[in-house]
Order: sequence, then C-alpha cells, then structure tokens
Amino acid sequence: MAGDTASALDPVAAREIAARLADDGVLWVEEPLAGTDLRGLAALRASAPGIRVAGGEMTRTLPEMVAAVEMDAFDVHQPDVVLTGMSHARTVAELALLRSRWFTLHTWTNGIGLLANLHVAAGVGGGPFLEYPYDPPGWTAERRDFMLADPIRPGPDGVLRVPATPGLGIALDEAALRRYAA
Repeated sequence: MAGDTASALDPVAAREIAARLADDGVLWVEEPLAGTDLRGLAALRASAPGIRVAGGEMTRTLPEMVAAVEMDAFDVHQPDVVLTGMSHARTVAELALLRSRWFTLHTWTNGIGLLANLHVAAGVGGGPFLEYPYDPPGWTAERRDFMLADPIRPGPDGVLRVPATPGLGIALDEAALRRYAA
C-alpha cells in the first residue's frame, strides 16, 4: 500500500504463506503481492487452492479495476465506493460476478462510507461479506461514526442491515458537526 516502508512479498513467500493460511482454514488473503502485480496475483490465485486471493482496495480507476477482473487476479474483488464511486464499483461487481468471483467491498472509513458500500453490496450482491471497520480500543463504532446521530452496528445476529430511511439512511449529529467544524 502507499506509504509502506517494506517491499511486498515475493511470489514464493506469498505462495508459502497462502498455503499455511489455507491449512488453518483462513478464507482469503488480501493482496499478498503488490496490488499492481496482476499477473503475479493471477498466478498465485491459480496455484493457491483452498484459499481465495482478495484485493483491489487501493485501486482508484475503472480501467485498473477492469484489468484486475480481466486478468483474473482476484477471487474476491474489493473496491471501495468512497474511492471509486458507486457506478464504477457496480460495474466491477457485475464483471466479477460474470466470472463467478466474489465482490466484497473494502470499507475502512466512517459510517457514511460504510453505508455507501452497504447500499452497493445490497444492490448487486456478489459476496457473503462486507468489511466492517472496527478495531478497538482505538477504532470503535462511536469514534468511526462521530458525525452520525447513532453509530452503525450489526444486529445481534451479526448482520448489518440496509437502513429503511431515505438516501443512505443516515442521521447526522448536528452538534458534533458544529463542534468539529470550529
């Protein structure tokens, strides 16, 4: 990823790690090689049975996302609506689904971005999961969603439901917006 201080894994190390993770029942590994190494990712994906290769979270343009689909680089395509826009994410979802690949949006943003990704995922389907940004103690629903009247949380069954209210289904915390705007 941008700003990393170390080089990406080499293909041999990535394949070894993927095999060990598959033995431990891990469902997927995210971008075990540089996200721009589509040929290497496709080769790893083809040679790493038992574990999916996921990626695309840092991809910014539609041509880059389409290239990843066409190269068959990922089992799980993970664009982020906040970075790519809803229509581009939808296009990638449709292309991935035509190839029987998963489309599971990357979300590492606030509640507004989370709901944007949730709406696209609900509209196109493509994967059983949606990334839910949560990494306590520092990154909690309250901190992530400080600008919302109520933090976004999954139900007791672990399912995050699309709000029934208009638009993205958010209610802004006007007092918080004024406090942080100052």
